[in-house]
Amino acid sequence: MTFGELIVVRHGQSTWNGERRWAGQADPPLTDLGRRQAVDLVQRCRGAQIGAVVTSDLSRARETGLIVAQALELDRPAEFPDLRERWSRTITGLTVEEIEVTFPGALAAWRDGTSTDLPGDSEPFDVFAARVLRGLQAATGLASVVLVVAHAGLFRVLGNAARTGTNARTANTDGRRIMMAAGRVSDNGPAFEPMSTV
Repeated sequence: MTFGELIVVRHGQSTWNGERRWAGQADPPLTDLGRRQAVDLVQRCRGAQIGAVVTSDLSRARETGLIVAQALELDRPAEFPDLRERWSRTITGLTVEEIEVTFPGALAAWRDGTSTDLPGDSEPFDVFAARVLRGLQAATGLASVVLVVAHAGLFRVLGNAARTGTNARTANTDGRRIMMAAGRVSDNGPAFEPMSTV
């Protein structure tokens, strides 16, 4: 049985994050702030005994993971398409405000965990969840501790799978520490201890 610890984090800020646009599986790049967030993530990863880095194949996750892997002198990140964000042909590219006008409350309900639905032509949640969990399970085989750089929607999947209610309002380069065994997920809390203010 494959059993492993994953530190799952959201990518650094993308250009569409900065514009408050739903990216889904579109591929906006990191901003300069997103790259700085990735450098800050390196410092939080030091001492975490990370042996491998895995990302989705979207550039915002891939670049974040590459910055961390290079700084930690690890192999180039493995890219897993299963870890892509949830797709939507209806809302991709729209701003939060545009989505709210057309589909009042839908985005907030998705993000805070009261609904698994997205409006219009969107990837069904059960299909999204199955592929994400398949990708995360595959990642456990790469090292005893794996850093996974992916997308906000994955945290809804983790919250459902671990029954913690974790929502999709995860800040850039923040995340959760999880354990996986035979497709079962245990949530071990925040990815990193809060940084000291001393």
